[in-house]
Amino acid sequence: MKQIGDIFIEPGIPQDASFLERRTVRAVILNDHKEVLMLYSKAFDDYTFPGGGIKVMEDQKQALQRELHEELGALQIEIMKPIGYTIEKRFGLNGSGQVYLQSSTYYLTKIHQFGSTSFVGREQEHGLESKWIQPMDAIRHNQKVIKDIHHQKEGLKTVLPREEAVLKYIEENML
Repeated sequence: MKQIGDIFIEPGIPQDASFLERRTVRAVILNDHKEVLMLYSKAFDDYTFPGGGIKVMEDQKQALQRELHEELGALQIEIMKPIGYTIEKRFGLNGSGQVYLQSSTYYLTKIHQFGSTSFVGREQEHGLESKWIQPMDAIRHNQKVIKDIHHQKEGLKTVLPREEAVLKYIEENML
């Protein structure tokens, strides 16, 4: 499987940092109009891929199915194939100074039936909604907000560069 982009490193991580491992999965969902289904956050005014962390006792596909059900209301999910992965060295979101080595595997996925979303915790706070968007439009939008106060908080500085690398990969290799 191909690594997408370089390793995304959040500024300020100490050279001698001890990393906790965090594994995530994310879905790349395309339609016939060359659009990708992404999550738009009203709180952050950005676009990210649906997905999230793998819980204990879950494999990647189980975690992706759970996340897509929560975030998109996906009922009939076809996980087709992995398209690549990203690596990040980033701070946690809780302000504790803990650092993570995070790997995110992206899967080409189809959703055949949608139901109701069941957002939990941060997902509710961020005001997430799914939107179809052209990859280059998502990149241009995210580039406008990447330097704002929200995206410069500890633990968030690698998110949009990671998503931009995947969007560019989709644009160049899948559309």
